[in-house]
Amino acid sequence: MKDVADVYFYDAAALIHKHGADAVNAFATSDERQAMLMGMKRFTKADQVNTVAARRRIADKAIAEGKYIF
Repeated sequence: MKDVADVYFYDAAALIHKHGADAVNAFATSDERQAMLMGMKRFTKADQVNTVAARRRIADKAIAEGKYIF
């Protein structure tokens, strides 16, 4: 379950950062844009996760159980 949560939050933080940066770039300019982008970077920071290994562990567990386990 930890692997599932880690992968989900890692991917979600990246998506939130990207969509937030796109929104900021759409309306802000110059120093205001830089300040907002720095805030986006700060508030969407996530712990680094080896998602490849985590997804493999999730898949191995699902295969062993013979069903989607979550």
